[in-house]
Amino acid sequence: KWLFALDLSAHQHWVESADKNIVTQEGERATVGYDRARIELAGVAAVKWRPTKRFGMGATLRGEMCGTEWAPPIPALFVEGVVSERGEVTAKASVSRNFRFPTLNDLYFMPGGNPELRKEKGWTYDAGLRFGVGREEGWRFAGSATWFDSRIEDWIIWLPTVKGFFSPRNIRRVHAYGVEAEGELRGWLARGWKLELRGSFAWTPSINQGEPMGPGDRSVGKQLPYVPEFAANATGEISWRGWSMAYQWCWYSERFTMSSNELTLTGRLPAYYMNNVTLGKGISLRWAELELKGTIRNLFDEEYLSVLARPMPGINFEIFIGIKPKWGAKN
Repeated sequence: KWLFALDLSAHQHWVESADKNIVTQEGERATVGYDRARIELAGVAAVKWRPTKRFGMGATLRGEMCGTEWAPPIPALFVEGVVSERGEVTAKASVSRNFRFPTLNDLYFMPGGNPELRKEKGWTYDAGLRFGVGREEGWRFAGSATWFDSRIEDWIIWLPTVKGFFSPRNIRRVHAYGVEAEGELRGWLARGWKLELRGSFAWTPSINQGEPMGPGDRSVGKQLPYVPEFAANATGEISWRGWSMAYQWCWYSERFTMSSNELTLTGRLPAYYMNNVTLGKGISLRWAELELKGTIRNLFDEEYLSVLARPMPGINFEIFIGIKPKWGAKN
């Protein structure tokens, strides 16, 4: 009925970011940049309680230190309950505090890093339902839908500058909310063939609710630049005797390139589709499990942009080799 957990972590980061091609007025070359290091410590204490089979709850308390600065306590509370055993309908909800230090990339990337960035902070709430019908060893259909609401102060976002590169800055207040839905169907066909179909859809407005930075600032109340409001993906995979073949389709709605959301020729990036195909083979050896995969990305050579004036790769290929040793396995 009770579960207690404690997690401690420490990370040491270094960054050396410099422009060595600066020419001074005297015609001499100079180096401009940063050489920084930062240690990050984090501790999480968690407790979970399930008094009955149909109900459970939990809480976590997180503490963080970046460099010499401590974050305030970061709590979270979770509840979960079975609404109906028929259909495995389960309701869940949570509330958590958000607190994020700028990364060393945010602070010191050359060019564009901003050492004056403030920390993100805010609260996130979510609630949802999930269900499942069928058997684990046979045909099974499962899905979930989740609503979330985040109100973040000093949101860190990278935006283009007049100098031709991106630089991060803080947005005083951002309201991000929306709905995410997922579904999965899997089952066995004849003679060892297995079929899996997965899909998801997300509606995620992210609205600038800060204060105008000047008389001409028209960004308040608008969608954040480069953040799509809608996204969806679907994957179909069929496998047989260690072989597998998967087809993935992704879609992203149009994105604005300016905080004012102006509908000019360069003010938005059009929606685009992405198609990927993967062929894999699993091999079981006495000493290890091997996984070989080859992927064709952007199968139809789609022309698209994630950032204005920066074309993304056309059709391209990847090869993966995975090795999972069987440590201590008997012959």
